[in-house]
Amino acid sequence: MASAALAHLTALLQSRKLDGTVTRPVDQGRPCTGTGVAELDHILAGGWPRGQLSEIVGPSSSGRTSVLLATLAAVTSKGGVVALVDVADRLDPPSAAAAGVDLDRLLWVRGPGMALHSTVGDLAVQRGLRAFDLIGRAGGFAVVTFDVADVPARHLRALPSATWRRVAHVLEGRDTVGLLLGTTPMGRSAWGVSVTLRATGHWAGHSARSRRLAGLEVHPQLVRSARRVGVAAGAGTEAPACFFASSEIR
Repeated sequence: MASAALAHLTALLQSRKLDGTVTRPVDQGRPCTGTGVAELDHILAGGWPRGQLSEIVGPSSSGRTSVLLATLAAVTSKGGVVALVDVADRLDPPSAAAAGVDLDRLLWVRGPGMALHSTVGDLAVQRGLRAFDLIGRAGGFAVVTFDVADVPARHLRALPSATWRRVAHVLEGRDTVGLLLGTTPMGRSAWGVSVTLRATGHWAGHSARSRRLAGLEVHPQLVRSARRVGVAAGAGTEAPACFFASSEIR
């Protein structure tokens, strides 16, 4: 009886194009885009799910930007086109190029940046979100990223509660991967996966004068959307650690 009732409800919602509000099991055959990090690809069963909104979160120097650049490099090296909505103007093009990103295949939408303003405010976030939405609707991009890593949390909390769900619906059915980059989880109510990074430093040198940071061992914590796979909110999987050299850490 419960299954029949759910099927009837799903049919009603589909007729009104609201079926995304019903919990559905994950599609194991859903196409993915590689993250550029073998350990993450393994636990994500191929990489970032296409047509969904996922996120990479962690504090500064946790490896969050390194993972993003690895993804962009992996995609552009195969001829794909990517987009980055950079609200706080954080991207360093030489570092991106050194990480393997083909800059000719990157659409970079720059925000005001911290150099021009002491803080990045609500207007910059709203404009960036609008650009992210338009790029997602345009199609043709393998990955579209919304980077708000250095944006004060209060500006993100000011966004309407349905913001990420609306963006997720824009991506649904497309071959585009939507990524959020930030300090704390934002779009967990949307479909996709949440990758939270924590890092352990590795030091080189045998004396105080020669001691230097050689790299970080990054430990990803993965949370899949409860709406997608039927797991409890906050339930996660610890992925194998991956190492980034000091020159790669951001």
